[in-house]
Amino acid sequence: MLQHNTTALQGREQGFVAELDSYLAERGVASTTIQGDDGRANLVTSLDSGRAGPHLVFCGHCDTVPLGDREWKKSPFGGTVAGGRIYGRGSADMKGGLAALIASFLDLHARDDWSGRLSLAVTYGEETGSEGARLMASDGSLAPFDAMIIAEPTSNRAVRSHKGALWLSFTATGRTSHGSMPQMGLNALEMVVRFRQRLLELDALAASDPLLGRPTICLTRLQGGTQVNVIPDRAVAEFDMRTLPGQSHDDILAAIRTIAREIETEYEGGRIVVETINSLPALDTPAGSAIVRTALDIRHELGAPAGEAGGASYFTDGSVLQSLGADILILGPGDPGEAHQTDESLDLSDFLASRRIYTGMARRFLRSPE
Repeated sequence: MLQHNTTALQGREQGFVAELDSYLAERGVASTTIQGDDGRANLVTSLDSGRAGPHLVFCGHCDTVPLGDREWKKSPFGGTVAGGRIYGRGSADMKGGLAALIASFLDLHARDDWSGRLSLAVTYGEETGSEGARLMASDGSLAPFDAMIIAEPTSNRAVRSHKGALWLSFTATGRTSHGSMPQMGLNALEMVVRFRQRLLELDALAASDPLLGRPTICLTRLQGGTQVNVIPDRAVAEFDMRTLPGQSHDDILAAIRTIAREIETEYEGGRIVVETINSLPALDTPAGSAIVRTALDIRHELGAPAGEAGGASYFTDGSVLQSLGADILILGPGDPGEAHQTDESLDLSDFLASRRIYTGMARRFLRSPE
């Protein structure tokens, strides 16, 4: 799995999915490949016990972030094992978790002591805004479910809630002039700076959640200006806002567009366009849901300390796939701090533990009636 280069925007998930399809077929499991954009693909397969029961989904994405600019000491696509760890891009986020899900899925395939339906859903394009999950949620390839486990790296801790993401583009158009005569121009970069100041005053940022804390908004990209002595007449800024459960992205966007109109009046003759790059709602699975209780019980039975499910500041494919089922749990091997790092790696004991957790959870959640 690690030897496949599925870095974001490369469009090479199709080769990964084709090999996984063959791997499953060799073990008697038929799967369906759903083509996305060129070179990209999702995969869905299901096991039906033949007995009535809930539908549980194992879910993971097969794409990874790019390698970055720093030189790797280990091969990023070699799957090198050293010191009880496996190295490679995606080892922690999240091919390690996906491999554990697949192993557990096959564990259930070999058993006949459970009821209901177990599906495996593999998506592309999670790292660039859950593109594969959007296709999966809309094309009918994945049936509505009662619960889902997503194997993002959590050090095998249970996470039931995460923030949403609202990515925005802000384009300011002004009027150019000589740098020695700024009064003759309309500085588009200054409009961006003013817009950022006003964003930090949004009422939505005052909200709070006991697991997730407060919303955040960050300026992450900025383009503008041609040279030092020219007033820029165009600037583009991109913002990454992370939201809380219950917050309406439509309401937030309405407030932001009101700010844009107000800034246009401050800079007479200027024009501002606000566009949505991506909008992914937050996830909030109830603490008392069956999948959360099952995860905590199985972890404790396998030796983990007792505790409650937590929250995460990042988003997952659960933001999109919750349209098919509400009870989604995030739990996977790997330190979240390893994700997206140079020389990314995964503790193999963490991987083996996650497989035991997944198999235990599936057997408990899909338990045959007494």
